[in-house]
Amino acid sequence: MKFRRQHVLHGFIVDFYCVARRLVVELEGDAHDARDRQTYDAARAAFLEAAGYRVVRMLNRDVTPEHLELVLREALQRSLEVPPLPKGEGDRG
Repeated sequence: MKFRRQHVLHGFIVDFYCVARRLVVELEGDAHDARDRQTYDAARAAFLEAAGYRVVRMLNRDVTPEHLELVLREALQRSLEVPPLPKGEGDRG
């Protein structure tokens, strides 16, 4: 996967963005610990997810090649899952 660094999406600057997978990776340091910043980050992630992007947030200290690969695999697998149809829909006769 190829990522763009410090990419602008809907007026927000995201840390990393993979165009092919519509995947946003946000790295969070100590500046994101404040309650008002957490509220802003959550609202921003919700906005981007509503616009069709998959948002993954990680603490800076948790970024290792192995952990990053694991987190990205899980995020991509979840984005490929299709929710079941509501009961009664999709039945044939």
